[in-house]
Amino acid sequence: MFKKAIAENHTGRARIKSATAPPVSTLRNQDPTPIGASIHISGHIRGDEDLIVYGHVEGSINIGEGLLIVTKDGQVDADVTARIITVEGRAQGKLEASEQIIVRRSGRVRGSIIAPRIALDFGCTFSGSIETDIEEASSPINKDGKIADFKSAIAGSGDGLGKSTMRKSSPR
Repeated sequence: MFKKAIAENHTGRARIKSATAPPVSTLRNQDPTPIGASIHISGHIRGDEDLIVYGHVEGSINIGEGLLIVTKDGQVDADVTARIITVEGRAQGKLEASEQIIVRRSGRVRGSIIAPRIALDFGCTFSGSIETDIEEASSPINKDGKIADFKSAIAGSGDGLGKSTMRKSSPR
């Protein structure tokens, strides 16, 4: 199913490298369910397995704690819920992940993406809205609208006891 490439490492020994396989650390099982390149699914997909889309899916995809990969030739026109979503091809709709969403350089996304961590590779195409799950407790902005500590604001955490303060600019 996956293309294998033979490469030599710095010691001159041959090693087998998978050219299209996702990183093993993100897969929950070793045999993700593929949707073939010539397959077009219209409807609802529900399950709890990892899924790789080479073809075209319309409707909705809910794979709970599973991983979804939309390959370079894959297309998803659906509302998606998964643990991790990686888009290398085309996706349109609401993409919601409990861990992270990654849009690769070849990826094209139109719609909304919602996840605690979102990565858009340089060169990807994105049109829509982004929402991350940020709790108010970890926000460096005080109740009066001031940033408590500039360094903490940049780092994304702070206790509000810093020396430097900034006022929120008023809209003009």
